[in-house]
Amino acid sequence: MRTIQTIGACAAALALVGATTTVFSAENDNLQGKATIKALHGIVQVQQGGNWEPAHVNEELDPGTVVRTGADSVCDMSVNGLSSAVRVGPDTTLAIPTMTRTAPSADADTETMLNLQQGAILGNVKKLSDNSRYEIQTPHGVAGIRGTDFQVTAILQPDGHYVVTFTSITGQVIVSATVTPGGPVVVKVLRDGESWTPGEGDVHPTPTYLLTQLLNEINELLRLVFPPFFPPGLPPILHPFPTGGQPSPR
Repeated sequence: MRTIQTIGACAAALALVGATTTVFSAENDNLQGKATIKALHGIVQVQQGGNWEPAHVNEELDPGTVVRTGADSVCDMSVNGLSSAVRVGPDTTLAIPTMTRTAPSADADTETMLNLQQGAILGNVKKLSDNSRYEIQTPHGVAGIRGTDFQVTAILQPDGHYVVTFTSITGQVIVSATVTPGGPVVVKVLRDGESWTPGEGDVHPTPTYLLTQLLNEINELLRLVFPPFFPPGLPPILHPFPTGGQPSPR
């Protein structure tokens, strides 16, 4: 119950700072979005309302699906159409409770919510419209994504608590989290190359070697998830999505 209350308080704080600007509901007649598995390695399973089943390349996932990876296993997928590319790292459990869009067009307003239960995810979110919403829930709080390359990790400790770290590789991440269970909600804005671990000090620069590694992974992820836009032989993609645009080769 405390975790649910924490997530609710963090989501409310994100709304107050402008990370979310529109409430989506069934009354809006929104279209259901899809996630699609584009590549995988090792043991990857999905749960879509029933038992755990082996995942398959090109498999489409509905809202409510949970993805689980084993040790040394990775799953790359598009989430909510062309809205984003996400890599689910080893030993990770990721739920996708919400994917909606107001129209089939690429520039439609969208709502995407991910729930990182444990492990690590890496991703790229294209520049969103003002009325769109992209959030990542974690055991410590919520990150609002606005046209960003990001990494979020949630590592379970021996004593049962999670150490959660948010990283903005490029772009901006607005994090709303509780530093201590039951404590006040703290809002932090992460910009290019910054990280924050609630309970372990303030926002700080991410080590250069780690940023380089993460950016290389982003490049690999985009080439696997959106191959028509990033064919082999192109130079590294430093800012893959032009402001307000769709994926396009540099």
